[in-house]
Amino acid sequence: MFLNISLLIISIATLVFGAERFVDASSKIARNFGISDMFVGLTIVALGTSAPEIFVAISSVINSAEAVAIGTIVGSNITNIALIFGVSCFAINQIKKRFSLESLIPFLLSFLLFLFALKDLKFSLIESLGFIAILFYFLVILSKERSNVIEVVSGNSDMLKNLIMLLMGLVLLVVGSNFAVIYAEKFALSIGISEVIVGLTILALGTSLPELAATVSAIFKGKNQMVIGNIIGSNILNIVIIVPIIGIFSSAVMPIELWERDSSPLIILTLVFTLIMLLLSRVQMPKYLGTLLGFGFISFYMIYVLNLSNLISIF
Repeated sequence: MFLNISLLIISIATLVFGAERFVDASSKIARNFGISDMFVGLTIVALGTSAPEIFVAISSVINSAEAVAIGTIVGSNITNIALIFGVSCFAINQIKKRFSLESLIPFLLSFLLFLFALKDLKFSLIESLGFIAILFYFLVILSKERSNVIEVVSGNSDMLKNLIMLLMGLVLLVVGSNFAVIYAEKFALSIGISEVIVGLTILALGTSLPELAATVSAIFKGKNQMVIGNIIGSNILNIVIIVPIIGIFSSAVMPIELWERDSSPLIILTLVFTLIMLLLSRVQMPKYLGTLLGFGFISFYMIYVLNLSNLISIF
């Protein structure tokens, strides 16, 4: 068991390190084309920080551990809002520029379709095509977020360096995600808990570390638009990319606990987050309210994780 958990930690560390390299290099390359912070958050950063979950899903299908992937999606999306957005709430009053609410449409559509698909604990081909349609709709919306400001393109040497870092990050993501799934499954079996619990806790938090790192970095740099874009984009991409992978290439039945236990906190967090975004689109949030929301979201996350920890202790 000690060997399995040690190798699992090493795999997650490799996964996160690869994601950081991927995000950093992708952002630098994208910046050469003069795109806005919101667009960077919705696309490059969101895709980069969702890359661990995506590769975990691919590895899960290959290793016939689909419950790990869905558990990771649910846990990661809960973590993105409760923990990542909770941290950003402490600086939410810095968001002065109003942003387009159009990106919330695919955010809510993907969430609602996910709940509908999860209810019967299977993901059909038709449902998978629905998620892909939402993905294309999201891409159409992103085309409207382009900034009119074009920055100076860096030299060829910098571009080559960034491409090498991008490739290195991608390789580490592939390797780290594959071994993370393998050793997460072995760890679960060694202590007698379900794979979905490991996905909801260890892998969800581990794969969300890039989002947390990106959020803290963005806050210190005053790029709060990027934080909001990252959370919205990451939650969308987690669902509309990962679920079709499972729905098309697997017919596995998901554990019923995902619907009966874990859908409720996801519903609550998604609705509250949406209401806050609607409020932010019209008024600037006062600092004291942002602080209260931050404590509230983080407390919610801690209670959720402690509840799962109690379930682990039962076994």
